[in-house]
Amino acid sequence: MSEARAEALASTIDLDPHKPLLIVDADEVLFHFMATFQDFIESRGHAFQFKSYALNGNVLDAPGGAASSKETVGALIQAFFGERTRTMPADPDAAPAIARLQADGVQAVVLSNVPSKAADDRRHALEASAFRMALAPWSGPKGTAVAALAAKTKGPCAFVDDIAHHHVSVAEIAPDVHRLHYVTHPTLRKLLGPVDAAHAQAESWPDLEGIIRTRLLS
Repeated sequence: MSEARAEALASTIDLDPHKPLLIVDADEVLFHFMATFQDFIESRGHAFQFKSYALNGNVLDAPGGAASSKETVGALIQAFFGERTRTMPADPDAAPAIARLQADGVQAVVLSNVPSKAADDRRHALEASAFRMALAPWSGPKGTAVAALAAKTKGPCAFVDDIAHHHVSVAEIAPDVHRLHYVTHPTLRKLLGPVDAAHAQAESWPDLEGIIRTRLLS
């Protein structure tokens, strides 16, 4: 079922079969998810502790309080995407970097695990932040979606994501795709550290742009 869903998704994305392809995540790659989420939950009386690369277990009922239940965290996440996706600020270096890559012949698409109800808000945010890329909304591990998108071009393909298990998924299903790990939030980046399933790690968008150029345009 996942393969059929991935092929259906890929059929909605217009790609040039002769150009290199960049598949990029949104949250914590293009947009400042964590800083925005932290501000959102604090406005509701909660707090966040940076003990692991996860939301569950790190959202607190109150500053210095107990960890919130999974049900509470899930409700906060849904409310957050409903209220903040449209206005989530972007990494200021991301859009210019992608625009330069596109000008040099790279085509790009956003593969995002955004809730379906927030997909239009994500499209608005992409447009408002000067990202000129199609959105491919997804849910779950990204390997099959990346494989389906990569199959539409004969050129090289690179995948950028902050989540380790998405890199593992792509490594298993689309091993020829260049896997690049990047996290915009410096505390989260340090907390997670290098991702073994990724081919390269980036510290900033200028750093990431150089890696993408080497992988896709050299």
